[in-house]
Amino acid sequence: MDENENNVNNYSIKDLTLAYITKKSKLYRASGYKEAVSLGRNVDDYLSHFFAFLVDMNICLMPVYLWVIEFLLILTGLIPPHFFDLLFYIMYALLFVTSVILLPVFTARGKGQSLGYFYFGLKLVKKDNKEADGLTLILRQVLGFGLPLMVFGYFFKVLGIVIWWALNGVVVLIMPKQQTIVDIFLRLHLVREPDMKIAFESQRPQTEKNEEKEADSKEITPVDLHIRSNYSDDGYYDVEEIFKQAKEIGLETISITDHNCARQNAAAIQFASMYGIQYIPGVEVDCQYADTRVRILGYYIDWNNPIFETIEQDSLMREKNLSMQRVARFEEYSGVSIDVDAIMANSRFQTITASDITSMVFNNEKVRQLPFVRQYIESTNSKQEAMRAFKYNTFGKGGPCYVKANYPEVVDVIRSIHDAGGIAILASWHTDYMADEIIEEIIDLGIDGIECFSPCVHAETIAVLLKLAQQKKLLVSCGSDYHGPTKKNRYLGVTYCPEKAIPLVKIMTKAVN
Repeated sequence: MDENENNVNNYSIKDLTLAYITKKSKLYRASGYKEAVSLGRNVDDYLSHFFAFLVDMNICLMPVYLWVIEFLLILTGLIPPHFFDLLFYIMYALLFVTSVILLPVFTARGKGQSLGYFYFGLKLVKKDNKEADGLTLILRQVLGFGLPLMVFGYFFKVLGIVIWWALNGVVVLIMPKQQTIVDIFLRLHLVREPDMKIAFESQRPQTEKNEEKEADSKEITPVDLHIRSNYSDDGYYDVEEIFKQAKEIGLETISITDHNCARQNAAAIQFASMYGIQYIPGVEVDCQYADTRVRILGYYIDWNNPIFETIEQDSLMREKNLSMQRVARFEEYSGVSIDVDAIMANSRFQTITASDITSMVFNNEKVRQLPFVRQYIESTNSKQEAMRAFKYNTFGKGGPCYVKANYPEVVDVIRSIHDAGGIAILASWHTDYMADEIIEEIIDLGIDGIECFSPCVHAETIAVLLKLAQQKKLLVSCGSDYHGPTKKNRYLGVTYCPEKAIPLVKIMTKAVN
């Protein structure tokens, strides 16, 4: 058995399938939607649409086929006739499950692909070819497929179902993008997915964005402009230790961009001359654009500017308030009391994160036995996997204990960095999930450059960011987002910036003399 086969065998079919769907969805969101082709009025597209529909229809009708077999068994006397009504209602209940629950949920989990659509390479998307949200996809399948099948079938038998699908068929033939009646109202349509080659053996759990690059050689670039020290809540090493490590691996230029904090720069400037490394004063600030959370990197800043003291204090106050809200929601949801003082005593920044509560839950024997925790332990292969799933489902967006934070506006953060004599760079954080238009709109607010190279983004996103930097004549930056042991699989100096792009990044290091 070769190495690729070993990689595949390390995961269950469910894990591999979810990883494949996730990867394919990310590729589609990054740039694939630009190459997706809407269904048109040609024979091949009509046949693909029709046969995809037949596949889904036959899967949903499986309970009916079983009931027909049971009916035949009743006619032959193998099953008593008085079971007829019972078997009919069982069949009807199963039909509800397959057509109103399973098909919509599968389509949403498949990012717009039912089994039929997947087999024929089709995908339900919004009118701009971008992925539709899960709720819209569920509504589409419930209102357009499941409920009509149940209602018309119950009240009008086979004739009602045939009339409904015939009416939909006429609409599909008329509409230029083969939309059904419900598609028109929900503004959806089908596209042919572009060819996205995915190496199956490389599908790894997505909890760490850079895991797909672990097998690559970790080449050190001479410039690393995104590093965190222990001035950040999740940084580990102190400033001097970072300079020691940078010297050992031969870095020429670095910047320590702590989270909503610029105080590390005073020490960093001193150590830069001691270790003979060019240092660019930096900071990373949380902010938001509409409903999108963004991070802006500031370089060449005057870290003594009072604005950075304000940013740090506001950040600490915001995180403390979020901590209390998080604790209150968890206690209400679970009935478990949180020892706030004990957690705070071990927190440098006096905050309680989702990770803190998750650790408390899984390290307490009594709490671990509660049903809402035990389900994660029983359904996963390790404690770490169970904790990740629990944290995401409980505290992630849409979870019962999710708390929404309000951050400064992007335009205000950019202005503050400029007022402090610095340049504002869009961090690569979460750009995998941002639409190209959103990134462009943020850039147009006064961004000076983009962090194009980082372990935090996929290759497709890097290509998009580089193209935007070229079009907008922006500076190009790179960074490892190194945290030390608190963030595994991120290494100082490993920015995934190719050698031919290093001259582009070095322009950034000479932006201000």
